[in-house]
Amino acid sequence: MLRKHEKEALASLFLLSFGSVLCLDRFYESGLSEGLLGVLGVLIAFASVIGIVIWAVLVFSKMFRLLRKFTQDDDAPQIRGS
Repeated sequence: MLRKHEKEALASLFLLSFGSVLCLDRFYESGLSEGLLGVLGVLIAFASVIGIVIWAVLVFSKMFRLLRKFTQDDDAPQIRGS
């Protein structure tokens, strides 16, 4: 059985994978205003090549952050790197 944060991460991963250009994950997690700001940011990002690279880096970093929720052990103390 999946824990609650794993279920939320799975839903966000699905929306990020299939609807990242439309910022569906932002609409799901934060609401209408955050989703509309995300769509505006995507439109601005796709106006330049550098914006596309930055957008791709942000999407993949969020994807890896969500995937880490499946490997975290709730009982073990978390060690933060510097």
